[in-house]
Amino acid sequence: DGHTIMGTNLPHIILQPMLQDPGYKTEDIVNVYMFHFTPDALLVRADSPHATLNDAIAAARAAPGALTVSGSGTNSANDTANQLFENLSGARLTYIPYSGTAPSTTALLGGEVEFSWGYTTVAAAQGDQVRMLAVAMEKRHPLFPDVPTFRELGFDMVGGAYRGIAAPAGADEQTRRALSDVIAAINADPGFIAQMEERGFAMLDVSYDQMDAWMAERAMFYRTIAEQLGKR
Repeated sequence: DGHTIMGTNLPHIILQPMLQDPGYKTEDIVNVYMFHFTPDALLVRADSPHATLNDAIAAARAAPGALTVSGSGTNSANDTANQLFENLSGARLTYIPYSGTAPSTTALLGGEVEFSWGYTTVAAAQGDQVRMLAVAMEKRHPLFPDVPTFRELGFDMVGGAYRGIAAPAGADEQTRRALSDVIAAINADPGFIAQMEERGFAMLDVSYDQMDAWMAERAMFYRTIAEQLGKR
């Protein structure tokens, strides 16, 4: 009846059915609204010798596979970001998947890895313990005006972990639109936006009526990456 809803996450709900059999298909999930995303970021510890993204690329090219980078899971936003970055930069890192963002960040802080694929939210939470070398946004995050985007540095990377709300497949059109409208109203509140941006999030506003086209564009993007990187 539409009163049981769930949170959804991209690229997981697209990439995982594309590359394996997680027990569901992307089309089984009726997304009604996408409200924000956590932009991908390549992080180092504050005391890392890699001061810039170019430093990191040079080190990785000099010793392919010798440097390690943590990330949350496989066929995930972090995994995809790492493989896309390698494809664009020619750098080769050894990606080590962890069970979530928290253990991945702990691995970086503890010196288990040299780099970590995380998000702007990680930098917001960890403060001066970490540095972001670049963020995967169209423009710089307002919370981090000194951190360049990947595009500024010559790498066409915009993305991260996208989050939204889904209704059951049996929910009627009226219920789907009503859910979309309610969440959109919350998402448009200036106070709410300020709280989210202070925590490192980037806002989205993808309504139910826009969802099919938006999901199709994201599916094409992930499929292209998967094919380019030999993952299918």
